[in-house]
Formats: sequence, C-alpha cells, structure tokens
Amino acid sequence: MEEILRHFWIIGGAMWRRRWIGLAVAWVVGIVGAVIVWQIPDRFEASARVYVDTQTVLKPLMAGLAVQPNIDEQVGMLARTIIARPNIEKIMHSANLDVSGTTQVERERMVDELTKRLRFTSSGRENIYTISYQDTSPDRSRRVVQDLLSLFVESGLGNKR
Repeated sequence: MEEILRHFWIIGGAMWRRRWIGLAVAWVVGIVGAVIVWQIPDRFEASARVYVDTQTVLKPLMAGLAVQPNIDEQVGMLARTIIARPNIEKIMHSANLDVSGTTQVERERMVDELTKRLRFTSSGRENIYTISYQDTSPDRSRRVVQDLLSLFVESGLGNKR
C-alpha cells in the first residue's frame, strides 16, 4: 500500500510542476472545440402528428390482394404511398425548393435529399403517425411538413368524395 501512495505522490508532484503546460493544453482543446461546434450548422425539425384511418386509406391499394397484410406492413405501404415521388415533387414545387435546381440531375439530387430527411413513423398508439422533416432553415422545415400534411389530407378527402 505504501508503494502505491508513494507512486501517487510522485505522479502528483510531476503533474504539479507541469501545471501550466496542462492549463495551456486545456485552453487549446477548449478553443478548438468551440470553433468546431460553432462551425456545425443549426438543424431544425418540424413535425406533425396525424390520425390516419389505415383501413379507409389503404382499401383501394389492397383491392386485389387475397391475404390482408398485418398492421406493420400496412404502415409501410402507407408511408411509401405518402412519400412517393409525385408527392415529393409537388411539395418541392409548393415550398419553392426546386428554384435552385435548374438541371434534371440537380432536381434528382434534391428529391433524394428531401426523401432522406423526411420521416413517417408510428407514434406508438394505433393509427397516430408522426411526419417530421429536418433542415437548416426552420421556415423551410415547417413548410415541407405543412405541405405534406395538407397534400395528404386533400388526397384523403378526394378519395372520400
């Protein structure tokens, strides 16, 4: 035990003699860390929770199926239906996201990026789903979720008419 304490005092004394070097290293690490954190862009997430009657929405899609899929498969089909390419292009047009993309390749990249940032998940309770989108602009993220939600509601109303 004495040897451990002696070893501790030797290390402690060496650290105390070089305390200014340790302080300088701590300041450099702190400043570099602050600059790195400052360079990270802000990310804003907008989300909306919506109740969806999956039986009514998916009934036209499953008209020819002999076996009815389970609830998880129905949610997957619903998500693919909502986040389909025509809907994404409508959202890009209504939210003015397609203004910067002039060529077809740039628009394809923008559609892929929008699809990656957009999430459609179950909130845990039956038939309540969350639509969320992350972006560097809070206004743009709110606008995309709002447009997707209104597009979904309009399509649901169109099927009922």
